[in-house]
Amino acid sequence: MGTRVEENLKQNQQKDIIASMFLPAAIVMIFSMLTGVIANIIDGVITSRYLGHDAYSAVSLLGPMVNIILLLASFISIGGQIVCSHKIGKGERQKANAVFTFSVVFGLGIAALFLLVCIFAPEVLFRICGIKGSRQPEIFEHMLKYMKGYIVGIPAVILVQILSPYMVMDNGKKLITISAVVLCVSDVTGDLLNIFVFHGNIFGMGLATSVSIWLQLAVLATHFVRKKGYFRFSLETMTFGEFGDIVKCGSVSFVKKLAVIIRDIATNRINLVVAVSTAAVAAKGMQSDLNMLMFCISIGIGRTLLTVSSMYYGASDKEGLKRSFTYAIKLCVKITLVAGAILFFAAPFIAGIYTSDPEVTRLSVFSIRCMALGLSLDGITEIYQDYLQGIQNRKMVNIFCFVERLFVPIITAAVLGKIFGSEGIMAAVAVGKVILILGMFLYLCLRNHGIPKHTEDYMFLEKGFGGRKEDNIDAHIYSMEDVVSESERAWQFCLEHGVSARQARLMSLFVEEMAGNIVEHGKPRNKTGICVDYRLYADKNRISLCLRDFCEQFDPMKYYEIHRDDTEENIGIRMVMNLAKDIRYIYTFNTNCLYINLTAELEANE
Repeated sequence: MGTRVEENLKQNQQKDIIASMFLPAAIVMIFSMLTGVIANIIDGVITSRYLGHDAYSAVSLLGPMVNIILLLASFISIGGQIVCSHKIGKGERQKANAVFTFSVVFGLGIAALFLLVCIFAPEVLFRICGIKGSRQPEIFEHMLKYMKGYIVGIPAVILVQILSPYMVMDNGKKLITISAVVLCVSDVTGDLLNIFVFHGNIFGMGLATSVSIWLQLAVLATHFVRKKGYFRFSLETMTFGEFGDIVKCGSVSFVKKLAVIIRDIATNRINLVVAVSTAAVAAKGMQSDLNMLMFCISIGIGRTLLTVSSMYYGASDKEGLKRSFTYAIKLCVKITLVAGAILFFAAPFIAGIYTSDPEVTRLSVFSIRCMALGLSLDGITEIYQDYLQGIQNRKMVNIFCFVERLFVPIITAAVLGKIFGSEGIMAAVAVGKVILILGMFLYLCLRNHGIPKHTEDYMFLEKGFGGRKEDNIDAHIYSMEDVVSESERAWQFCLEHGVSARQARLMSLFVEEMAGNIVEHGKPRNKTGICVDYRLYADKNRISLCLRDFCEQFDPMKYYEIHRDDTEENIGIRMVMNLAKDIRYIYTFNTNCLYINLTAELEANE
């Protein structure tokens, strides 16, 4: 009975450990994704209530332009995020900082180019959005005025999107939350001042949004002047060698966003053709607003998974990939089911916030409920794509995103729109996701030559990734008894894999000293106690040890440098530092990660 209780406790600790790393980062990432969306929704609600349906329709039709900005931002952000995660997974801090610096400079350059287009050729962007001044003069004029105020904040929009993922990796989650609050409060205040004090109309709405985003950026920027920060902006470290990797890794995000832009443009055009009134356009705009808001749940979890999976993939940790992938899917389904149910039943109340017009309200309630029904399916597809991007399966992501974000929604909207009008286009949001999920499942059945039964059947990992199962030890250490047993197990394991007796003894010693140091001296962040995530890989050419713990930050390499001369203290750490040669430490997601490698070449040099 005692053994069973102990095993249950350890399983619960493991679950809590995964949650302690993933969940806080996902929540903060959701907040970071919410920032620009919240600002747009606030603008939409106040614009609709006080400036009329035409003005609100103009703001909603500018969605493709906002997506173009986010396209450029995510292209740089995700590309840099993936490359940087790989560098972190290998313990290469200086190269990670070079990627960070280049991402910021690259983002500022893209912002400058986009500003020039907005200033000197705004009609080009409006045509992309599906609007011509000669055909919709009243909407065109509103769009032009709003854009003049909004473009002031474009550099800040791009930098916020770039900096947020780096802050999550650098344990700056609290500041992201504070910045989101600053954005919301300042945007609401600015919009109300514009309506009731300055009477700036639609131009003032765009300007208020810009000011609030700059304030948010100012809050985020304070993180990168901290002395303890992992990332440092330094032009001296920047090289153009990062450009190719960022572009290559960010190209998948570029394709995803491009597909969304084309989809929104096509949907705008279809809706403008079949809509019998501006009420239908406004209702579709509300659906888009709320869809973007709710989609932040999936994007936040997906972007967290992208970073975590990139880190595990860079470390060739198959078990870590499997655990994070499973946890992300379950987390997304749970949250989106609850959010979708709330949204479905609260649809009349939400529509009433925007408008009191009966026709707009009726159409809006229908459109919101359709979106709520497809929310969980939408989340699964987004997370799957982010995971595939994290493991660098670009071909599959590109195919997936064009089917999911372009072909299925446009064809579904066109067919249902022709049959049912604007209501058919609104229903396509849910119907298209059902079709897509069924298509995904059928493809996996064909790929696996049967119904996929195991997690690995969904993961698209290349053959041999992470080595054979028998070449890896994946375990958890909770006590000194576990330390002793795993140390002995490591010695036997290395010998069985053709490793020399000397290297086997060294690796056994490293497990005993470093894992034992964590168990004895670590300060856990949660109430479940100390748990060390332990992975050992061995073959005749390489032995790799990875220890992860969720205690307060402790850098053994820095500690060794400070206490190098204390010959009678810290004997274990000094011994490991002197013998391992290749040892790397990183601190990310509130996690201490220690990598120790031994190779045949290392033994020959000693």
